[in-house]
Amino acid sequence: MASLIEHIVHIVKGMSFSNVLTLAMLVVVLAPTYLLWRVLNDTAMLGRILSSYEEVSSDKVDCTLRIASQRGAGATYSISTGFAYQGNDRWIISVVMDRNPTESELQSYCATLNLIIDFMRDPTARSPVFPGTKEPMVNMYPE
Repeated sequence: MASLIEHIVHIVKGMSFSNVLTLAMLVVVLAPTYLLWRVLNDTAMLGRILSSYEEVSSDKVDCTLRIASQRGAGATYSISTGFAYQGNDRWIISVVMDRNPTESELQSYCATLNLIIDFMRDPTARSPVFPGTKEPMVNMYPE
């Protein structure tokens, strides 16, 4: 073991400044290249880097706009509001779309989601309708 250490020390002493500089440059270039290669070949890591998630709150409505995109896919937009909480569990109701809603759509959809929550709490009330139509959202099962 001692002879191996002596041999390594002898090699290091024999290196010139240009040899040390060359080895340092190789480490500086090869380490990030290796890390990049590992990230590009790890699907879980690549998915985390190329995916995104954002929550946007508004002072005009009590709903939350969520914008999410998975690796290689377009953005998905969700307008949601909570209707029940138990401990750390949150129960939400939402509408999911593939386009960014306008401010008026955000307000309309949020109002409709709140009407659905009211209807769930009192099913004898009239069913809310889809925004911009007269078609009821909830059709009760016949008893």
